[in-house]
Amino acid sequence: MYSAGRFPTPIHGVCAFMKMQAAPLLRNICLRFLKPVLCSLIIMLLGAGFVVASEIDDSSLFVEAFTAYQKKDYLLAIEKIQSIDQLFPDTPLHDVALLLLARSGLNSGDNELAAKTILQFTKEFPASPLTSSIEEELLRLGSLWQKGERPLPAIPLRTAARKIRDEQAAQERSTAEKRQLTAKTEQGRISQQTLESGPDKHERTAAEKPALDSVRAAINLPGGTQIVAVGQPGEIPFEVVNLGTSEEVFILETTSHPEYEPTLKISGRTVSPSSHVTIGTSAPLTGSIMFRMPPDRVDGHKSTLSLRVVSAKYHHLVQARDAQIIAAAPLVRVVAKPDKQAVEPGEYMRYRITVLNAGTLPALAMTVRVVLPAQVDFLGASAAVNFVKDQARLDFRVERLDFGTLSEFMLDVKVREDSRLGEELRSKVEIVNDQLKTKETFTSSVAVVQQKPALSQPAQKP
Repeated sequence: MYSAGRFPTPIHGVCAFMKMQAAPLLRNICLRFLKPVLCSLIIMLLGAGFVVASEIDDSSLFVEAFTAYQKKDYLLAIEKIQSIDQLFPDTPLHDVALLLLARSGLNSGDNELAAKTILQFTKEFPASPLTSSIEEELLRLGSLWQKGERPLPAIPLRTAARKIRDEQAAQERSTAEKRQLTAKTEQGRISQQTLESGPDKHERTAAEKPALDSVRAAINLPGGTQIVAVGQPGEIPFEVVNLGTSEEVFILETTSHPEYEPTLKISGRTVSPSSHVTIGTSAPLTGSIMFRMPPDRVDGHKSTLSLRVVSAKYHHLVQARDAQIIAAAPLVRVVAKPDKQAVEPGEYMRYRITVLNAGTLPALAMTVRVVLPAQVDFLGASAAVNFVKDQARLDFRVERLDFGTLSEFMLDVKVREDSRLGEELRSKVEIVNDQLKTKETFTSSVAVVQQKPALSQPAQKP
């Protein structure tokens, strides 16, 4: 195995999932040094899963653009990136946004946009480490534009991109219509209940008003966002204050996705997520929301846990507060590339397998499993490997990969003589994390089998 090394820090870049509440000093450190590294790694790979931030800022717009790109909705990605340029002209995301815009243009068939954008990127950021990740086709288009030549659009790609955008838009309209229908149905149900209640209900409400005014509660939760490692337990302390004039019985409820296994802990005792409690006026009730961060959450995943306090006597009197939690996890990505894009039958080829961790926690106890294409024979590797010949599978072991570091493996193979012309050679790389019990799959860049050049015939003597 090649020795791990630190990634160079780019000039600009930021990751949405690193934007979390923390102590001012730690937050400044993260903003200035850690975010650029993470975002650069993600953009080089174009393969990480982001989560959209709740606030509308340059980071959240970039996340939305990146998510659209991953879903092959390239026209939406272009729209989002152009919004960043219009709304946040001085964003530190300018370099990675340009690169994503160029790739979106290329994949959507808008070669003119791709050419102009990649040329702008190379002029504004000539020393960026992201330059090494630019595709040859993008560089070619940029060179054409620089010479004053206008590249023609790729019509099939434009048609496919338009189709995907139209399908996504239709799905969004359908979802909105369903929501409107549900809201109208609920409004009709409430109106019917009001009619059926009659004047007696209004009389009862007037009579109960003094009692209702005396039943009040307040919920206090710690400020900021809690960061919890995947697979680990978490705890959010809370305080419920009875603001009424007498002792009252309330129902405490905590809600979240069942995978978080939420429970309540009151007076050191774990109770169900919905429990009756009696709260006096002299002292608040203290407790905690207990949960467990699911092991399959990606680094930076945001979730919300809710605490509701309901009057046991008047169920429509409800107080609720939300607490946000963020998952901390390894974020392992793989770049697998052959050293040649075109190969001949019988030719030797080398795969470079790069495994990197762009998450906030070390990745531990991993197996890097490479499944070779059927058209090649394995010759050797740069590190100790377990080769399962009948499955064309190689297993490397990585016991620890720290944040911002990488490990590399080299695989030497030979293309079989009977490989058919035009066949695409792709390797599959699986990352099996024994610690978190997760598995992720990545695919290498393609190499295509081409015909051997014909041997030149010696010139005939006259």
